[in-house]
Amino acid sequence: MSELKLPGIVPWGRRLSEYQAFFDLPDLAGVRVLDVGGGPSSFRGEAAQTGAHAFALDPLYHEDDASIRDEFLRTRRVMQEGMAHVQHRFVWSHYGDERRVAELRTQALELFLADRQKHPARYLPGALPMLPFADQSFDLVTCSHLLFLYGDELDTHFHIEAVQELARVGREVRIFPLLNLDGRPSSHLFAVIDALRQAGFCAQEVSVPFEFQRGANHMLKITRGWSG
Repeated sequence: MSELKLPGIVPWGRRLSEYQAFFDLPDLAGVRVLDVGGGPSSFRGEAAQTGAHAFALDPLYHEDDASIRDEFLRTRRVMQEGMAHVQHRFVWSHYGDERRVAELRTQALELFLADRQKHPARYLPGALPMLPFADQSFDLVTCSHLLFLYGDELDTHFHIEAVQELARVGREVRIFPLLNLDGRPSSHLFAVIDALRQAGFCAQEVSVPFEFQRGANHMLKITRGWSG
């Protein structure tokens, strides 16, 4: 049982600087990027400002701004209280304390809402394991804090289908973190890597210059062509 109790998969977006850290991102200028399952993250808009051709996809985008804000505010309260309760589960060098985390998430929400109003066609409502794109439509596909983290919500079969779909539409895929909400290595990881390798992909656990959830300092990098 997880010490950090969440009501399912929650909207909890992140900033470009965080993506750069936990995905160890290269310069994205001119790169075709798809962020899958990022929720109210400001990554798409901030990446576009650096010159990336960026899109985002999430089932959350079916909802209007007011509904997304309401869901976020409920999540912020639960997350801030939860992080304060289980501080030992986190490494605080990057953020300082749970209040700073909540501040960054709120910044991400506001930037996301503003960017979606300006560029609604860049935010696509949809969900894994089916993506509405042709093969290799993107140079890079990112997926953070969804797969593996919510291992109790999403089973092994879903993970295999979802990751193979990410690899179908992207020349490179980066997924973070590889631990579940309990802080343990995901029980789905071995099966996912095995399925990818059997399908001809290169799948590697790669260390990254970021650790917040204690022990979560690796991403899964899947390649078949593009390399940043």
